[in-house]
Amino acid sequence: MRKRRNSLVSLLLAVVVLISVTGCTRKQPVSQSVATPPGQIVFLGDSITAGLLQGGQHAKKSYPWWVGKSLDVKVSNYGRDGGKITGDSDRDLLPVLKSHSLKGARTVVIAYGINDYLGNVGLNDVTARLSAAVQYIQKRYPKIKIVGMLPQSAFVVPVPAANTSGVAMQTRNKANYTESELCDNLNTVYQKANVPVLDWRTDSVINSGNVDQLTWDGGLHPNVEGYQIIGLRVAAFILQNGGA
Repeated sequence: MRKRRNSLVSLLLAVVVLISVTGCTRKQPVSQSVATPPGQIVFLGDSITAGLLQGGQHAKKSYPWWVGKSLDVKVSNYGRDGGKITGDSDRDLLPVLKSHSLKGARTVVIAYGINDYLGNVGLNDVTARLSAAVQYIQKRYPKIKIVGMLPQSAFVVPVPAANTSGVAMQTRNKANYTESELCDNLNTVYQKANVPVLDWRTDSVINSGNVDQLTWDGGLHPNVEGYQIIGLRVAAFILQNGGA
C-alpha cells in the first residue's frame, strides 16, 4: 500500500512538471456546490480556492477539482471570494465551518490568509481565530484529518494603497507584517495542533519568474493552468500526509 501511495505521489509530481512546460488557457464555467458525502475532501478558503477567474467567473476545474480528479475522490469546495481567517461574514473561516456539516468527510484543507494580510488585519487576531477554527474541527470532528495550506506568493500589496504591485512576502502591510511573517505565524498555529502544513515558500508554484504566465491578474489569482499545477501539488501533499 505504501509503495502504491509513493508511486502515485511521484506520478502527480511528474505531471506537474509536464504541465509547467505545456499549459492550457481556456475559460471554465461556474462551479456548482454539492453536499458533503462520506469520504470526501472538504476545502475551506478564499477566492483562489473558489477558482476565481477574470470577469468574476469561477473555474469548474479549480485546484480542488484537480485534487479530486487526481485522487479519484469526491470533493466539496466551500471556497468563497474575499474569505478571511478573521471576520464574521458567511465567507469567513469560522462562519463557513459552522454553516456546513463535515460529518463523513475524511480530510479538511484550510487555505486562508492572504485576504487578512491584504486587509491589514492584526496578526494576533489572525492567529487566534485560526487556532479557534482548528480546535473547533478537532473537537467536533475528531476523526477528520486537517491539512493546512499557507498562501501562495502574492505580487500585490496593500501599501501605500490597496492593489499596489509589490512583493507581498517582503512588504509590511499597515498592521506591520509581511506575507512571509503571516506564513510563519500560521505555520506555528498548525504545528502546535499537529496539523501538516503545505508551505509553498521553498518551491512556490507562482513566483516572480512566472507570475504573468500562471495568473490572470498578474499578481495573485491563478489562471486555469495555474489552478491545475496547484491542484496536483496539493493532491501529492495530501497523499504524503495520510489524507484522502
